[in-house]
Amino acid sequence: MLVPTMRRSAARAAVILLTTAAATAVIAGPASAHPALTISASPTTVTAGSTVTLTITGTSNGNYTNARIEVSAGSGTAGTTGTLTSFTSSPTCGAGIPSTPTCSEITNKYKLYPINLTNNQAFSYTITFTVDSATTAGTFKGNAQFYTSSNSTIGLTTGPTITVNPATSDLILTKGPVNRTGNQLNFNWTSANVGPVDSTNPNAFSGSAAPAGFASQVGSACGFIPGQSFSCDLNFVIPAGATNEPGNAFFDVNLLALGTYTVSISLIPANEANPADNTISWNCTVLTGLIITCT
Repeated sequence: MLVPTMRRSAARAAVILLTTAAATAVIAGPASAHPALTISASPTTVTAGSTVTLTITGTSNGNYTNARIEVSAGSGTAGTTGTLTSFTSSPTCGAGIPSTPTCSEITNKYKLYPINLTNNQAFSYTITFTVDSATTAGTFKGNAQFYTSSNSTIGLTTGPTITVNPATSDLILTKGPVNRTGNQLNFNWTSANVGPVDSTNPNAFSGSAAPAGFASQVGSACGFIPGQSFSCDLNFVIPAGATNEPGNAFFDVNLLALGTYTVSISLIPANEANPADNTISWNCTVLTGLIITCT
């Protein structure tokens, strides 16, 4: 009677061992995985109308042919709450490692294709796109996702936060001729807006001569003002791309002026990007009331 009992116990033990082995095999089985992506952005703060470059790096964990990486926007705020293609354009791929894919636009995203990798191979890809000039202030994350040729993926990799500032005008003043009528000098210049958007009001307009004693009155868009300096805010728009927009100011030279003087004019819109090139100056030499030169 002992023998059958021992056989039944042995059978139960065998079942337990098989079940345990099967459970162990399931736990130890490898999970489906694709290369992990690391994303960086340059710059992380950009002015609308300028470009952003995302760099995507990693090490391959297998052999991949005709895979792809899709780039998208996430966590958008304010002016960048839409899809990536709703406020950016013109994707281009830079030199890649081990090869350079083609960058193109697909629905709401950009695609880097083809991606061909061997196991343990390091890779690096870049994509540059332009933030549309009409984009208002906002932030978004530059995300990326790896897909095999069979569309298998492990999900989205969240990238860095990119801050977008509104586009600005970029006004440049260029000196023109100085005309003389009696003791009055007419200083002329032109303005060009090389920025991606129109200038906005107010425009801070000012002018002056130094040292003292050069002029008794100045006439400009600010009006006729005693002395040799003026300043006011003007309301007018210089369109993006405009060139040769004229301006002038009159200085009535003192009859007793003598020596070398500097005359400066400045015009700075409210949304100016680079105030450093918004001021121009002339050097004027007064030898007598009849001999005055300005360059």
